[in-house]
Amino acid sequence: MSTQLVTTGRSRRRAASPLTTRPDRFFLWVCLAPALLAVIALQVYPLANASLLSFREWSLTNSTEPGDFIGWANYAKVLADPVFWGAARTSLIITVCGVALQLVFGTGLAALLRKGRALHRTARAILLLPMVIAPVAAANIWRLMFNSRSGSVNAMLASVGVTGPEWLADPFWSIVAIIVVDTWQWTPFVMLVVSSAMLSIPQELVEAASVDGAGRWRAFRSVELPMLTGAFALVVTFRSLDSLLQLDTVYTLTQGGPGYSSYTLTYYLYALGLRNFEISSSAAGSWLFMIIVAVIIVMMFRLDRASREVSS
Repeated sequence: MSTQLVTTGRSRRRAASPLTTRPDRFFLWVCLAPALLAVIALQVYPLANASLLSFREWSLTNSTEPGDFIGWANYAKVLADPVFWGAARTSLIITVCGVALQLVFGTGLAALLRKGRALHRTARAILLLPMVIAPVAAANIWRLMFNSRSGSVNAMLASVGVTGPEWLADPFWSIVAIIVVDTWQWTPFVMLVVSSAMLSIPQELVEAASVDGAGRWRAFRSVELPMLTGAFALVVTFRSLDSLLQLDTVYTLTQGGPGYSSYTLTYYLYALGLRNFEISSSAAGSWLFMIIVAVIIVMMFRLDRASREVSS
C-alpha cells in the first residue's frame, strides 16, 4: 500500500512539473535561442575560425588572404620561440607573486576594518578607489611615479637614504613594477570578498574561543581562517585568470621592455599578431595560451575540492 502511495505521489509530481509538455519546452528553447546565438556568434565562431587559421600560413606582410594549409607548423614555430617561453615564465611570476600579495594584504585589511565604526567604513571606501580606476589610467599614473629621475617613488626612497632603482629600464625591476601596480589596484577586490565572507562566520565560535583563553590573533587563525577557504579559492581563481589575461597594464607601463623582459603571454600574442602581423602564428599561440589557462583552471578546482574535503 505504501509503495503504491509513493508511486502515485511521484507520478503526480511528474505530472505537475511545469516543463514536461511540448509547448513549454518549445517556449523554453525560444527564450534561450537569443542567448545561444549570441554565444555562438561571439565565442564559438571566433574560436573555430582561429583554430582554422592556426593551421594555415598567413602573414599580413605577404598577403591579405590566408594561405595554404601547413599543419602544425605554426604551433611548432611558437613552441620553438624562446620569447614565448620567457613570456610564459613572466606571466607565471606576475600571477603567483601578485595574487599571493593581494591575498595577504586583502585579508589583513578585511580583518582590521571589519568593525562597523564610521572610521572603518570611511577607510574601506577610500581603499576601494583603486579598483574603480581604469587599468590604463592607473598604469599611466604609476609610470610617472616610477620615473627614475623625477618620480615620487624614488624621491620617497631618497628621503630615507635609499637609492631607487631604474624601475622601468631594468629587467628585474620592471616585473616588480607590474606586480606593485597589480597589487595596488586589486587588493581592494580581495578585501571586499573576504570582508563579505567574514560576515557569514558565526560570532559565537569566536566568542567561545575567547572564553577558552584564545587571543584575538589565535582566534582568527584557528577559528575564522579555516572558514574562509571558500572565499580564498574564489579570489585566487578570479584574480589568477585576470592576471594571466591582463594586457593594458603591461602595455602602458613597460610595453614589454626593456627588450623582452616583461613580455607576458597576452602581450606576446598582441605583438605577434598586431605588431608583427603574423596572424596564423598568433592564432596558434592563442590556442596554446587557452590550453595553458584551461589546465590551470582544472588544477585550481581540484585543489579547491581537495581542500574542502580535508576541511570537512
